[in-house]
Amino acid sequence: MLVSLHIENVATIKSVDIDFDLGFTVLSGETGAGKSIIIDSVNLLLGDKSNRELIRSGEQSASVRALFTALSDKKTEKIKALGIDCDGELEVYREIGINGRNIIKCNGRTVPTYTLREMMGGLITIHGQNSSQTLLEEQTHLQYLDNYAGDGALLSDYKALFDELNGTINEQRALIMDEREKQRLTDDLTRQIKEIESAKLKDNEEDELLASRTRIKNLEQTAKYVKSVYRNLYHSDKSPSASERIDAAINALTALNETEQSDKITENINKLTSFKYEIDDIAEETRAVIADIGDDPAEALDGIESRLSTITHLKRSYGSDIAEIKAYCESLKIKLDNIRKADNRIAELTEMIKKEKAEAIAKASALTDKRKKAALELSAKVSAELKYLDLKKVRFNISVEKKKQLTATGADDVVFLVATNTGDELKPLDKIASGGELSRIMLAIKSVFAGKDDIDTVIYDEVDAGISGATSERIGDRLHQSSNGCQVIAVTHSAQVASCADTHVLIYKTDVGDRTQTFCKILDREERIKELSRIIGGIDITQSVIDAATEMLDKKPKGN
Repeated sequence: MLVSLHIENVATIKSVDIDFDLGFTVLSGETGAGKSIIIDSVNLLLGDKSNRELIRSGEQSASVRALFTALSDKKTEKIKALGIDCDGELEVYREIGINGRNIIKCNGRTVPTYTLREMMGGLITIHGQNSSQTLLEEQTHLQYLDNYAGDGALLSDYKALFDELNGTINEQRALIMDEREKQRLTDDLTRQIKEIESAKLKDNEEDELLASRTRIKNLEQTAKYVKSVYRNLYHSDKSPSASERIDAAINALTALNETEQSDKITENINKLTSFKYEIDDIAEETRAVIADIGDDPAEALDGIESRLSTITHLKRSYGSDIAEIKAYCESLKIKLDNIRKADNRIAELTEMIKKEKAEAIAKASALTDKRKKAALELSAKVSAELKYLDLKKVRFNISVEKKKQLTATGADDVVFLVATNTGDELKPLDKIASGGELSRIMLAIKSVFAGKDDIDTVIYDEVDAGISGATSERIGDRLHQSSNGCQVIAVTHSAQVASCADTHVLIYKTDVGDRTQTFCKILDREERIKELSRIIGGIDITQSVIDAATEMLDKKPKGN
């Protein structure tokens, strides 16, 4: 709900704070005191076009700030989905500048106007001659009816079926193609698969080729080191190698052992033999470093460059590395296999669509039945409310018409229809005349919808315009009654309406220095009696007027 509203530099308001509570709140005051400024300020928060004429004379900017608390989980999730951090509380700020600047912040985050409109649409609605009203928008009527019917679970089941059906239809559409297109795609996929597979790519092959290319380019220096190791360890034409010297030492020890017969000599012969094998292995392993290069390093380098060129070409077309290319090839095979199996799959999907569509139609029909039943009940209740509010000639009906195709919300078009005069044709709600009559029609509908339309705060702007007596009293009663399910705020000139409120806020203006300023004040009981007396009696407030105001206040509805 709305708990506080701060307005700064809007028209005659220099700075005003209004605190709101649950239940029914009225705003009253003399004509021109600034009640319409409050409505204009709230409309700024609802995303209305900024109007520089609202900025207080002499100031550079105007701003409005509102705080909402106790937001439902559903509303909190919606706000989060719009990219705004929210834990059940929301602070909305809007500033308009004389230079055209428009700043909007929600919980400290700057947002565009369209985000503000989408977010605030579920928090506040204003019913008045110059205010946007969601009830007038046909696209909201189905949602209102569903909220009243309480068919959320049924609608959720239907939506799941509808989404499943759409998914199956989309899969089938993706598979259906003419034979020429099918052959073209088959040939294309086959060509790509053949090109990749003919390359016979190996994992890590590119890294190995690059390393070999580097070795060959450094071949002269590498070969020098390899030959030096081989000559010194295994064989050399100029001088004995390490292996040859160890061989000579082993032969000498063997001869010595024949005369001395020593275990120590035998042990040393074995050690030297082991050393010789290790040295021979090192020599062969070192020579193997350049063995794969072959006798012609230039030819080997050409082969490596050709292979790298093939890999580079495949990378340009199919992936950033060999692993991606091979994975892409597998995906091509799956696509080709799906095309070849498409006819069978299309037949399977056709049967699935028939079954899923039948289930969705059945669920949609159940929704239609529940909506039509709720529409009859709701129409009767709203009609009764209209009579209670002295709109006896006004007729109200809810049209539930079958659509030709299933949609995400079922198969129904729902429109609220109204006729304001005897003999008039029922027309959509947004086609009837505006003004106090429309506001009372809105009140009748909202009274029935109390707590079921998912709007936290409802503001009525002079719903009692042109009304007096018993009708005003009934309007006040219904405003109070509708606050059972939401927070209701009304701007009023009627004492009967004001007396029904749980909280009474006086809007007044006075001169401060050489400027007129608008202020507001929450009235206590005695102040309420005084304000009601002013509304009833005008300038001449007699004791009988005060007594009437006191009696009116004492008769106000008790509790919510």
